[in-house]
Amino acid sequence: MTTDRQKSFIATLGTDNIPLHFPDLLHGEPAIASSVFASGGFFTGPPQRRDDSHRLGLHPEISADAIPGLLLYFRYTNYGYRLYIRTPGPYFGKCIGVDTSRFVVAVPIAGSPTFNLINRHNRAMTLDDIREDSLETYIQVSGSGLLHRQNLYGSKYTYIANKGQTPLLCRLKIHERNATYLSTPDEI
Repeated sequence: MTTDRQKSFIATLGTDNIPLHFPDLLHGEPAIASSVFASGGFFTGPPQRRDDSHRLGLHPEISADAIPGLLLYFRYTNYGYRLYIRTPGPYFGKCIGVDTSRFVVAVPIAGSPTFNLINRHNRAMTLDDIREDSLETYIQVSGSGLLHRQNLYGSKYTYIANKGQTPLLCRLKIHERNATYLSTPDEI
Protein backbone atom coordinates (compact mmCIF):
# COMPACT_ATOMS: atom_id res chain seq x y z
CA MET A 1 0.00 0.00 0.00
CA THR A 2 1.41 3.38 -0.99
CA THR A 3 1.50 6.38 1.33
CA ASP A 4 -0.05 9.80 0.70
CA ARG A 5 3.41 11.11 -0.21
CA GLN A 6 4.00 8.27 -2.68
CA LYS A 7 0.76 9.23 -4.44
CA SER A 8 1.67 12.95 -4.47
CA PHE A 9 3.45 14.67 -7.34
CA ILE A 10 4.41 17.98 -8.92
CA ALA A 11 3.19 18.61 -12.47
CA THR A 12 2.48 21.28 -15.02
CA LEU A 13 -1.21 21.58 -15.90
CA GLY A 14 -2.25 22.70 -19.35
CA THR A 15 -4.03 21.72 -22.52
CA ASP A 16 -2.71 20.44 -25.83
CA ASN A 17 -2.37 23.78 -27.56
CA ILE A 18 -3.83 26.57 -25.40
CA PRO A 19 -2.08 27.92 -22.30
CA LEU A 20 -3.98 27.47 -19.04
CA HIS A 21 -3.04 29.88 -16.26
CA PHE A 22 -4.27 32.92 -14.35
CA PRO A 23 -5.42 35.69 -16.74
CA ASP A 24 -3.07 38.35 -15.38
CA LEU A 25 -0.11 36.03 -16.07
CA LEU A 26 -1.49 35.01 -19.48
CA HIS A 27 -2.12 38.58 -20.63
CA GLY A 28 0.62 40.39 -18.71
CA GLU A 29 -1.80 42.77 -16.98
CA PRO A 30 -4.60 42.60 -14.39
CA ALA A 31 -7.69 40.88 -15.77
CA ILE A 32 -10.22 43.66 -15.29
CA ALA A 33 -13.75 42.86 -16.48
CA SER A 34 -16.84 45.02 -16.31
CA SER A 35 -20.52 44.27 -16.26
CA VAL A 36 -23.68 46.32 -16.24
CA PHE A 37 -26.47 45.32 -13.90
CA ALA A 38 -29.84 46.06 -15.50
CA SER A 39 -32.48 47.40 -13.16
CA GLY A 40 -35.35 46.79 -15.53
CA GLY A 41 -35.65 50.49 -16.31
CA PHE A 42 -33.86 52.74 -18.77
CA PHE A 43 -31.05 53.53 -16.32
CA THR A 44 -28.61 50.70 -15.76
CA GLY A 45 -25.97 52.62 -13.85
CA PRO A 46 -22.23 52.69 -14.44
CA PRO A 47 -20.43 49.47 -15.33
CA GLN A 48 -19.19 47.51 -12.34
CA ARG A 49 -15.47 46.66 -12.61
CA ARG A 50 -13.94 43.57 -11.05
CA ASP A 51 -10.50 42.01 -11.04
CA ASP A 52 -10.70 38.44 -12.35
CA SER A 53 -6.94 37.86 -12.14
CA HIS A 54 -7.37 35.12 -9.50
CA ARG A 55 -9.63 33.03 -11.78
CA LEU A 56 -8.02 30.26 -13.80
CA GLY A 57 -8.35 30.79 -17.53
CA LEU A 58 -7.24 30.09 -21.09
CA HIS A 59 -5.75 32.34 -23.74
CA PRO A 60 -6.72 30.87 -27.14
CA GLU A 61 -4.74 33.44 -29.18
CA ILE A 62 -1.28 32.25 -28.06
CA SER A 63 0.37 28.86 -28.19
CA ALA A 64 0.67 26.64 -25.12
CA ASP A 65 4.45 26.99 -25.04
CA ALA A 66 4.38 30.82 -25.16
CA ILE A 67 4.47 31.12 -21.36
CA PRO A 68 5.58 28.75 -18.59
CA GLY A 69 2.82 26.37 -17.56
CA LEU A 70 0.88 26.35 -14.32
CA LEU A 71 2.97 24.33 -11.86
CA LEU A 72 0.96 22.50 -9.20
CA TYR A 73 1.67 20.19 -6.29
CA PHE A 74 -0.91 17.40 -6.35
CA ARG A 75 -1.15 16.38 -2.70
CA TYR A 76 -2.99 13.11 -2.25
CA THR A 77 -5.63 12.80 0.48
CA ASN A 78 -8.29 10.16 1.10
CA TYR A 79 -10.77 12.51 -0.58
CA GLY A 80 -8.78 13.29 -3.74
CA TYR A 81 -5.93 15.62 -4.61
CA ARG A 82 -5.51 19.06 -3.06
CA LEU A 83 -3.86 21.30 -5.67
CA TYR A 84 -1.20 23.69 -4.34
CA ILE A 85 0.13 26.38 -6.68
CA ARG A 86 3.90 26.15 -7.15
CA THR A 87 4.30 28.63 -10.00
CA PRO A 88 6.47 31.49 -8.69
CA GLY A 89 4.55 34.71 -8.36
CA PRO A 90 1.48 36.17 -6.65
CA TYR A 91 -0.39 32.86 -6.26
CA PHE A 92 2.47 30.70 -4.96
CA GLY A 93 1.41 28.77 -1.85
CA LYS A 94 -2.32 29.12 -2.47
CA CYS A 95 -4.57 26.30 -3.58
CA ILE A 96 -6.86 25.81 -6.53
CA GLY A 97 -10.47 26.14 -5.42
CA VAL A 98 -13.92 27.05 -6.65
CA ASP A 99 -15.73 30.30 -5.85
CA THR A 100 -19.45 30.70 -5.16
CA SER A 101 -20.11 31.19 -8.89
CA ARG A 102 -18.32 27.86 -9.53
CA PHE A 103 -15.31 29.40 -11.28
CA VAL A 104 -11.89 27.89 -10.58
CA VAL A 105 -9.82 30.35 -8.54
CA ALA A 106 -6.74 30.69 -6.36
CA VAL A 107 -7.82 30.36 -2.71
CA PRO A 108 -6.19 30.15 0.72
CA ILE A 109 -5.27 26.64 1.81
CA ALA A 110 -7.90 26.50 4.57
CA GLY A 111 -11.13 25.16 3.18
CA SER A 112 -9.80 24.39 -0.30
CA PRO A 113 -11.53 21.49 -2.07
CA THR A 114 -10.00 18.31 -3.39
CA PHE A 115 -10.00 17.20 -7.01
CA ASN A 116 -10.07 13.88 -8.82
CA LEU A 117 -8.12 12.96 -11.93
CA ILE A 118 -10.55 11.20 -14.26
CA ASN A 119 -9.46 9.03 -17.19
CA ARG A 120 -11.29 8.66 -20.52
CA HIS A 121 -13.24 5.73 -19.06
CA ASN A 122 -14.68 7.99 -16.33
CA ARG A 123 -12.60 6.39 -13.56
CA ALA A 124 -10.69 8.27 -10.87
CA MET A 125 -6.91 7.80 -10.95
CA THR A 126 -4.07 8.24 -8.49
CA LEU A 127 -0.36 8.30 -9.19
CA ASP A 128 -0.41 4.51 -8.65
CA ASP A 129 -2.37 4.27 -11.92
CA ILE A 130 -0.16 6.65 -13.90
CA ARG A 131 2.94 5.12 -15.51
CA GLU A 132 3.91 7.86 -17.97
CA ASP A 133 5.08 11.36 -17.07
CA SER A 134 2.75 12.95 -19.60
CA LEU A 135 -0.96 12.18 -19.69
CA GLU A 136 -4.35 13.53 -20.63
CA THR A 137 -6.99 13.68 -17.92
CA TYR A 138 -10.22 15.34 -16.96
CA ILE A 139 -10.27 17.11 -13.60
CA GLN A 140 -13.26 16.91 -11.31
CA VAL A 141 -13.99 18.87 -8.17
CA SER A 142 -14.62 16.09 -5.63
CA GLY A 143 -18.33 15.51 -5.31
CA SER A 144 -19.15 17.78 -8.26
CA GLY A 145 -18.63 18.16 -12.02
CA LEU A 146 -15.70 18.17 -14.41
CA LEU A 147 -13.81 21.37 -15.22
CA HIS A 148 -14.63 23.11 -18.51
CA ARG A 149 -14.21 26.40 -20.40
CA GLN A 150 -16.59 29.20 -19.46
CA ASN A 151 -17.08 32.66 -20.91
CA LEU A 152 -18.50 35.39 -18.72
CA TYR A 153 -20.60 38.30 -19.90
CA GLY A 154 -18.64 41.54 -19.77
CA SER A 155 -15.23 39.85 -19.90
CA LYS A 156 -12.88 39.27 -22.82
CA TYR A 157 -11.30 36.32 -20.98
CA THR A 158 -12.06 32.61 -21.12
CA TYR A 159 -12.22 31.00 -17.68
CA ILE A 160 -12.29 27.51 -16.20
CA ALA A 161 -15.44 26.60 -14.29
CA ASN A 162 -17.34 23.73 -12.75
CA LYS A 163 -20.85 24.27 -14.10
CA GLY A 164 -21.53 21.03 -15.96
CA GLN A 165 -20.67 21.95 -19.55
CA THR A 166 -18.43 20.09 -22.03
CA PRO A 167 -15.42 18.80 -20.06
CA LEU A 168 -11.97 20.22 -20.77
CA LEU A 169 -9.34 17.57 -21.50
CA CYS A 170 -6.21 18.67 -19.63
CA ARG A 171 -2.61 17.62 -20.07
CA LEU A 172 -0.36 16.89 -17.09
CA LYS A 173 3.39 16.80 -17.35
CA ILE A 174 4.79 15.21 -14.19
CA HIS A 175 8.08 16.71 -13.00
CA GLU A 176 8.48 14.95 -9.64
CA ARG A 177 6.88 11.86 -8.13
CA ASN A 178 6.76 11.02 -4.41
CA ALA A 179 6.74 14.74 -3.64
CA THR A 180 6.55 16.11 -0.10
CA TYR A 181 5.03 19.20 1.43
CA LEU A 182 7.45 22.12 1.27
CA SER A 183 7.45 22.32 5.06
CA THR A 184 8.06 18.58 5.69
CA PRO A 185 10.78 17.37 3.30
CA ASP A 186 11.57 14.33 5.49
CA GLU A 187 8.05 12.92 5.21
CA ILE A 188 7.86 9.24 4.35
